[in-house]
Amino acid sequence: MKKLSIFCCCLLLFFSTNAQSDSVYQTLIGKASLFHLQENYKSAIECYEQAFKLQNPDALTAYKAAGMYSLDSNADRALIYLQIALKSGWTEADRLAFDPYFDYLRKTEQDKWKAIEQEALTKEQQYGKTLQLPSLRKEINLMALKDQQLRYKRVQTNNDNLLAIINGQINQSDLNNLERAKQIISQYGWLKISQIGKDGQNNLWLIVQHADQDVMFQQTALTAMEKLKGTKELNMENYAFLYDRVQCNLNYKQVYGTQVVWTNNGEASGVRPVKEEDKVDERRKEIGLQPLQIYALTYGFNYKVPTTAQARQNDSAESINVHLLMDSAKYFYSKREFQKTYDYYNTASTFLSGMSSADNFDAAIVFSKIGAVDKDEKYKSIALDFLNLLYVRQNLTKTQLLSQPAFKVLYKEPRWKDMIKQLN
Repeated sequence: MKKLSIFCCCLLLFFSTNAQSDSVYQTLIGKASLFHLQENYKSAIECYEQAFKLQNPDALTAYKAAGMYSLDSNADRALIYLQIALKSGWTEADRLAFDPYFDYLRKTEQDKWKAIEQEALTKEQQYGKTLQLPSLRKEINLMALKDQQLRYKRVQTNNDNLLAIINGQINQSDLNNLERAKQIISQYGWLKISQIGKDGQNNLWLIVQHADQDVMFQQTALTAMEKLKGTKELNMENYAFLYDRVQCNLNYKQVYGTQVVWTNNGEASGVRPVKEEDKVDERRKEIGLQPLQIYALTYGFNYKVPTTAQARQNDSAESINVHLLMDSAKYFYSKREFQKTYDYYNTASTFLSGMSSADNFDAAIVFSKIGAVDKDEKYKSIALDFLNLLYVRQNLTKTQLLSQPAFKVLYKEPRWKDMIKQLN
């Protein structure tokens, strides 16, 4: 009995030590990602090296480390980590061939680089033979690669005229990718890892994730994803990101904390509002995501999960604030101070999960009535914004729209006509 107790204690210590080691590893990888964003390659490398003493990197992490070494003009270490990435399962030969992070290797280690490219191509061909739809995987990966190339080209451009051309190319590429993604998901549902591989599925997700102009399609893709939950055919991290993205696009709070707040200078400043925030790490752990505190480090800000009491207090304060804003908007509407009505309702609408669907519908009525007596087009526009939110939430019917007399002022608006047409 005594031996059993000692064994159990040792086992508990083993798992506890492993958990701590994994936490430190994740923190170091997170810091490396942050230093990468800050273009502090030497500090990123230091973090990677410390992390790899604790745990061997997976293919993607080794690939990223190789990129940091190349950017730091250390060809030997870059080549070592590229080899590790390939041996660990890196399969995107096309991405490797383009990746600007390895320009230094292409110039200084031409023979070794060609050998790396050939090895990557061979491994990709071998990997493709294990998949059910290798040609479709190739197509999806090239779609994502073209998108990446255009965006990299934009970052490197200072000429305003050329920038306008590139932005036009990016917009057209996004539209083309979106339409093709719709066709693919309509035909196959959410493609499985066994069909197009992890990289193919990840690149398909990227296309959908960035399709914010078509939230209803994002919802369709998410529904298709959900059919694969609980299997090994779905990257659950991608699912969490898309789920949160859709929630935020529908003006609801996110669940997994994947979406961050971006400042005007392109830096992340915090996590967008999270539902039942005190339980966020429990939900993240269930699907294999790192703690939110570590995730935040990769974006350069600190985060701490609130206690249950703090979370409830925050929710209560936010709810009170939103209702005060709506009450103020209604008050100023009664006084025919339409600009203040606009300002207060507009502010209330920025709180995720702040206004209910009924609140949004009421606001649409108010601004339609204002639009009937005030020539400023913004009032009809915001009325349509509130209605469009209900439409993409699928909380709106044609009968609701046509039975409300206040909406007659919107009948000639293109967005109104589109909604009515789609609701047929």
